[in-house]
Amino acid sequence: MRLNLIQLFTSASVFMCLVYIPLVGEEIGATHTEIGIIGAIYGITLFVSSYVFGRATDIYPPKLLLYVGCMTCAFFFFLQAFATTPEALGLIRALAGFSTGILPAALISYVHIIGRDVGKFVSFGALGWAFGAVVAGVVARLTGDLHGIFIASSIFFIVSVFLLIGLPRVSPGSRDGGLPSTTTIKKNFAVYGTFFARHTAACSIWIIFPLYLKALGAGALEIGVLYAINPISQFVIMRNIKTHNSERLIEVGHIVSAVAFASVCLLTNHYQAVLSMFLVAVSWSFLYVGSILTLLKENPSSRGTAIGILTSAISIAAVVGSFLGGGLSDLAHSFLPSDLMAYRIVCGCAAIISASGFISYRTSRSRLRSKQ
Repeated sequence: MRLNLIQLFTSASVFMCLVYIPLVGEEIGATHTEIGIIGAIYGITLFVSSYVFGRATDIYPPKLLLYVGCMTCAFFFFLQAFATTPEALGLIRALAGFSTGILPAALISYVHIIGRDVGKFVSFGALGWAFGAVVAGVVARLTGDLHGIFIASSIFFIVSVFLLIGLPRVSPGSRDGGLPSTTTIKKNFAVYGTFFARHTAACSIWIIFPLYLKALGAGALEIGVLYAINPISQFVIMRNIKTHNSERLIEVGHIVSAVAFASVCLLTNHYQAVLSMFLVAVSWSFLYVGSILTLLKENPSSRGTAIGILTSAISIAAVVGSFLGGGLSDLAHSFLPSDLMAYRIVCGCAAIISASGFISYRTSRSRLRSKQ
């Protein structure tokens, strides 16, 4: 139960900040492009950290890395409350991203080593996103200040540190040093590459989505509630996914992603986003669980490395997606009469990218099977 709570609280902390960073950036004078850059900086440091600490999980005790990750996150997430310029926010988000990258591979490896159900454990991350989105919306409504969200996120990380106390110490999967090899990347490129494409598409939407919802009439609390629909749905879906065919899960995830992003493109009021967020939940649940299970199955001697590279792919996709969403939104707005039309252009491009990812995955896996 402690591990589930740690997954819930750490995921809540990360997500509650992620949702409201675009609005905080707008408050302190950042343009859409600068908001995209802030998101990209976070993704870059998360990428580096996930890459390095994914390998470290195969060398050092996962519990030690969890302590380090939670304590550094508590500090840097708290500092976000004091950012008053786009430059300061970007710097602190960089430090927060590096700290966050310590956690994912260590958590999943720890759970796998002690024999827990990975799919059900991952579902608590989705529940944490929902919890974080709602708490952030309530904090914003009660305090009238978005910066209080960062203080709440820091408290959740501190709680996670105390939950770690008393958990059994487990040994890492291997003791060989060095950074993740190119062999692991080549072996799993069909998973990494297409996941990268899908998540790039998603992040191009998420970097402008709070602004999109605001333009459609949603307030801070409504935005938090709408964001909560996605992870709450994920929690239910992940716990009921039949995991015997992980490749099929990945394929379904890619298909539904394209449909979900296309539906976001067609929104005319914020209430319609309920269906879109449910579709996003279905797509992520199938794709993420399928990818995790495939990597754990096909990389028995380097689980932490394989999961760390997936987290790196997710984070670098956040970099590219943030630049794409923020930059394309500003560019489209210079030619179009309203922000809404510019946001819809971004969502339409995301749907096309995601559909291309599905085609690429099918092609790559077919080639791999023909060589075996």
